Amino acid sequence: MFAYVVAVRLLRAADVARACPMPDAIAAVREGFAALSVGRATVPVRASLPLWAGGVALSMPAALAGGRHWSAKLVTVSPGNPALGLPLVGATVLLGDSGTGRPLALIDGTAITALRTGAAGGVAAEALARGDAAVVALFGSGAQARTQLEAVRCVVGERLRELRIASRDPEHARRLAAEAGIPSRVSVVIERAPADIARGADIVITATSSATPVFDGASLGEGSHVTAVGSFAPAMRELDDAALRGARLFVDQREPALAEAGELQGMRPEDVVEIGEVIAGRAPGRRDRRERTVFKSVGNAVQDLVVASRAHDRAVELGLGEEIAWP
Repeated sequence: MFAYVVAVRLLRAADVARACPMPDAIAAVREGFAALSVGRATVPVRASLPLWAGGVALSMPAALAGGRHWSAKLVTVSPGNPALGLPLVGATVLLGDSGTGRPLALIDGTAITALRTGAAGGVAAEALARGDAAVVALFGSGAQARTQLEAVRCVVGERLRELRIASRDPEHARRLAAEAGIPSRVSVVIERAPADIARGADIVITATSSATPVFDGASLGEGSHVTAVGSFAPAMRELDDAALRGARLFVDQREPALAEAGELQGMRPEDVVEIGEVIAGRAPGRRDRRERTVFKSVGNAVQDLVVASRAHDRAVELGLGEEIAWP
């Protein structure tokens, strides 16, 4: 019998950053959302397994019809970890070959999650924000806020005139702005209290862990675009009713968004548009300059798949990561 050695590539956060820069992640997620909305993606409902001491383990698999790869992201949430000096949330992505089924890579899932969530915000800003958007308001200064800022800068580019950051930790926000390399020509405003930080902003991004609305939606101007990525459970919401009232609502995928997003509780499938439908040309995006748009994302395993696939292929080309024989 013929035997061969299978090599599994280990990709850590630094490898992912080098192998899949944000513009590539945005392109991958754009394609993934379109595939999801035209029926080419298989994304089973995530499985949940209770862990000892109140923790939970989640499995999020995905595959594309005709695609070369399959993936499964394993996420754990352990409430006791911070007291032990460990992260509250841990994640690992397993990427495999769709032809043989064999594993190809074990990838830092926290890095993939932050990258693909930021990329989703970039895709939404491309499709829904006004073409002259120049003022960005960002709520949050953690890992998700970091990649959201990176993505929106890829989309807005040289038009960026003002960046406002609202954070409970102003020093953390200042560090985020400094590490992001914001050009000196851009006005940077950092606030502890949100107050009117969204007023007059062209693009508003919420990337917080708040269970209650983080700003007054009545302060939003006409023609603004909002991306909300922080809340992920029915009892959580970053946006109030005023932010949603009169806006066109877009989601990553209808069923999970309507089930999981606190902002969308009680809404019907026809009340929201999948962003992939816009990308695939099946639904209009922004229809005029005065229209307000909201993209509510709860995350989808197809995002993990396409970004992990892109990162793996480029890592192989660049010789990044560490190969181990498996099994």
